[in-house]
Amino acid sequence: MRGLSKPLKYRLLFLFVGNGLLLLLISVFLREGASFTQVLSQAGPDCAPIILAGLGMTGIILTGGIDLSIGSVIAVAGTVFGCLVYWEVPPLLCYLACGLTAWGLSTLNGALVRKLRLPAIIVTLAGLAFYRGVALMIADVAVPDFGGNLSVQDDAYHGPGKFHANSILLATLVMALVWEAFAETPRRWLALGNSPEACRLQGLAPGRILQSAFTVGGILLAVGALIEVTQVQTIEPARMTRGFELRVVGAVVLGGTNIFGGEGSFAGTVLGAFFLYFAQQLLIYAQVSPYLQEVLIGGAILLVIGADCTLNRRAKMLAELR
Repeated sequence: MRGLSKPLKYRLLFLFVGNGLLLLLISVFLREGASFTQVLSQAGPDCAPIILAGLGMTGIILTGGIDLSIGSVIAVAGTVFGCLVYWEVPPLLCYLACGLTAWGLSTLNGALVRKLRLPAIIVTLAGLAFYRGVALMIADVAVPDFGGNLSVQDDAYHGPGKFHANSILLATLVMALVWEAFAETPRRWLALGNSPEACRLQGLAPGRILQSAFTVGGILLAVGALIEVTQVQTIEPARMTRGFELRVVGAVVLGGTNIFGGEGSFAGTVLGAFFLYFAQQLLIYAQVSPYLQEVLIGGAILLVIGADCTLNRRAKMLAELR
């Protein structure tokens, strides 16, 4: 964002240097025959869904909201995709249906938050379970004798995730960063996150600003969902993208976005996502137990979010005392 605060600039620098150090440690732990070039080339496709969903989440959190249903939204989009593949619908139409489903549900979340006047965390927490159920119902109705998973074996349906993930990620990142730097909408997200009342006094409509964050976030989530769905050969509506929300929020907050809104950047989210990814890769190459890996990464995410909440609470208390 324009006019980054000093703490946010320091966070970006820390993450930039931290990613470099993690890559250095990974190169040290690489076993004989393993390729460091392969580690780098795989980082883009592996991180793409988290990064793209994270960019969308950044905008929503900047307004003071949050969307905890994104993993379940991707499950619905993936289920729609898998069902269409089952009925041998052409790949392009499958891609379009997948993306429109993710975008539509994200936009719906924004509309519900706006119309019901409930906190986004409550609406989307309900959506987390509701959309997962919708995904299972769609699969059960659309596929005879649905056994819990949908197979997508034909490479013709794996183009975006398997063959073009890096290109899609790079193109989307460039457009998002340019848009963030020059568009008016991100500034309004910041304004809403800092003070809804101030927005009203300036003649702005907080509800519309919040809706725009969910709508734009839905576009980015749609691209991330398309890459995620087309990377796998088996789609399991009940299990797909479990825990996805925690990783995305972790990347966003680690990247310096204030969990309460009003401050953040797309660049920070990208660096935060890569930091978490390379940290996990380091644990893998260091031969840390897979179970311990989940504990360490999950604990690190919770620590970052908890520390961010504590620091922001203290800053608010100090501001009130002045």
